[in-house]
Amino acid sequence: MSPRVIFLLLGSFLSAQAVFECSSHETTAFVRIPRARLDGTPVVISTAGHDLTCAQYCRNNIEPTTGAQRVCASFNFDGRETCYFFDDAATPAGTSQLTANPSANNFYYEKTCIPNVSAHEACTYRSFSFERARNTQLEGFVKKSVTVKNREHCLSACLKEKEFVCKSVNFHYENSLCELSVEDKRSKPTHVRMSEGIDYYDNNCLSRQNRCGPSGGNLVFVKTTNFEIRYYDHTQSVEAQESYCLQKCLDSLNTFCRSVEFNPKEKNCIVSDEDTFSRADQQGQVVGKDYYEPICVAADLSSSTCRQQAAFERFIGSSIEGEVVASAQGVTISDCISLCFQNLNCKSINYDRTASSCFIYAVGRQDANIKANPSMDYYEFNCESQFGGMALCTNEGIRFIVNTKEPYTGAIYAAERFSTCSQVVENAKQISITFPPPTVTSDCGTVIRDGKMEALVVVSLDGVLPHQVTTEWDRFYRVSCDVSMDKMVKEGSVVVTTIYEASSQNTTVLDVATPPPVTAELQILNQLEEPLHKASIGDPLLLVITSEQAGPHNMMVTECTATRVGGFGDTVPFTLIENGCPRYPALVGPVEQDFDKNRLKSDLRAFRLDGSYDVQIVCSIMFCAGPNGCPVSNCLDSGTNELFMSHGRKKRSVDLEAGETEERLSAIIRVFAKGEDEEEMEMGNNTMMTSLAESTDLLCIAEPFFVSSVVSLSVLCFALSAIIAIWGCHALHAKPTKQVAA
Repeated sequence: MSPRVIFLLLGSFLSAQAVFECSSHETTAFVRIPRARLDGTPVVISTAGHDLTCAQYCRNNIEPTTGAQRVCASFNFDGRETCYFFDDAATPAGTSQLTANPSANNFYYEKTCIPNVSAHEACTYRSFSFERARNTQLEGFVKKSVTVKNREHCLSACLKEKEFVCKSVNFHYENSLCELSVEDKRSKPTHVRMSEGIDYYDNNCLSRQNRCGPSGGNLVFVKTTNFEIRYYDHTQSVEAQESYCLQKCLDSLNTFCRSVEFNPKEKNCIVSDEDTFSRADQQGQVVGKDYYEPICVAADLSSSTCRQQAAFERFIGSSIEGEVVASAQGVTISDCISLCFQNLNCKSINYDRTASSCFIYAVGRQDANIKANPSMDYYEFNCESQFGGMALCTNEGIRFIVNTKEPYTGAIYAAERFSTCSQVVENAKQISITFPPPTVTSDCGTVIRDGKMEALVVVSLDGVLPHQVTTEWDRFYRVSCDVSMDKMVKEGSVVVTTIYEASSQNTTVLDVATPPPVTAELQILNQLEEPLHKASIGDPLLLVITSEQAGPHNMMVTECTATRVGGFGDTVPFTLIENGCPRYPALVGPVEQDFDKNRLKSDLRAFRLDGSYDVQIVCSIMFCAGPNGCPVSNCLDSGTNELFMSHGRKKRSVDLEAGETEERLSAIIRVFAKGEDEEEMEMGNNTMMTSLAESTDLLCIAEPFFVSSVVSLSVLCFALSAIIAIWGCHALHAKPTKQVAA
């Protein structure tokens, strides 16, 4: 539809321009108030299509269709296609008033100038940056309080916050107090209060990466068939299938996607920033259209069958009958869905909207009766989890429980604390461990921050022994209790069980140490054949052995072991290559002869040993003189029972044969996980350097002694030089005297 414009009133633009134009250090943005409409006569009415287009016209003070300059201070939007532009704004920013109790399909957009932020930070690519609720505040989740100059500086503080994800703010007009929160009205609806003189603002600039809060999380979709949000059409497109439409929501930049509607027959896809929370009285049944909402869940989805399809199907006003296997009170639907993911028996959910109660069932529609219940919604689980972890808050601390579909052999332990805080099981379907508060013991590395106790947990899934060898196949969980320690007197609900991405970890590699004699060198390279400076757990690396005296056919590896450098607790050597063959082919590949680059090489996956950042790899290399070189070893892969060749050799108890020599080479690699404190990094660095000095027989000399030694040697050299000079002069003087005597 082409835009149609109706000119109604010119008004006094000169005075408005002085108020609603932003300075060079400010960014023009919009604050939206839902269910609101500015009174008065608009200067222009335009069917521009949607609010994003209207916002662009108003931001740039451009009149639709004609392109003429016309000052714009605010606009009303009808939720469909029509915008009403004004040269004034509602009080206190302007002089106009908002209409009392307008219909639900009314939205008021007010231009504002946010200081010290870029256009990207203020998400000017969207129609509004914040959504305002008048005389309202969110209680109980203030992360930071600051006194600011005005409301715009408060909004700027939220957008600029780096220590945590600012999801909402409370602004007190009386004393200009700005309260930044990590929650919002959707995640904590029962904590929203009416408060005179305080306005609540939702941050509409969150992205797909941080919308689920500081602890991360995953987005899953909940589907409601034959359902729609009425009188509100936003970004529309034609998509071939449901999954493409859902992906459109996840990838949406111009719209903070809170819901998606898809017509399977017409292939029409509508991405909207409205949902059933904001449009509770503007929703209902419709034939031929399916409705989806993305929900943040604090659960590990990597072992479930959930992909882009809807994880749950919702039936409004219905409930299932059966035995409750788990329940929680005072939780949101997001919390309830998280509980279902963490319970391997979960097949369905009843959620009581009025009491905020969650009930988990081990049966679905096919096995139980469904009945009408106006206060309940029934959710059918469409995924299947093979592995689930959950955390419970108890009076002893955090109890972390892992359930599996199949018998499990492995370990669960506190990261960097395997020797003091671990649990090992064999052929079990459940494994649990309790992490005590740091006030009781530091063995498990728990910490208390802002009334929450947190722990970083590792679940060993790689089958590698010993279990404290951390590889890319293991899982990391950051768990916490959403209660203060003073109130931790009984079991509570799960708050966070988020997978810790190994791909985001940082690693630093130290210089290779080559012991004498210098006959070979052991290096660790990246896939670009460059000396390794940064890597992550699970990154593909190259273990390379080179020599100036011998070619690859004259070298072979007898064994390689990895040991922990520094740290605390018992250290257990980890054998990589034994008797010439890699012990874990998935972690360390067979040794290959690389004639093009005159070296031996082996593929290696980055790993580390629990308890320290540093891993030292020591390899024994045998050199075989003569044209025949070293023989090839035939190795057996215990996982597949297949034979493969490796240029290693079994160790023998007898002496080396003629023409054979052996060298031991070493290299040290340092692995840092993201989120570890700088203090720990420095401690690890000091410990590593001390251990490196001990392992390579280096002599450390104090600086005063070193300086005095240098001075003493210099004086001695000067004295010797003086003696030599005197002796030389005496010899030259004595020689002509002898000639005269002759």
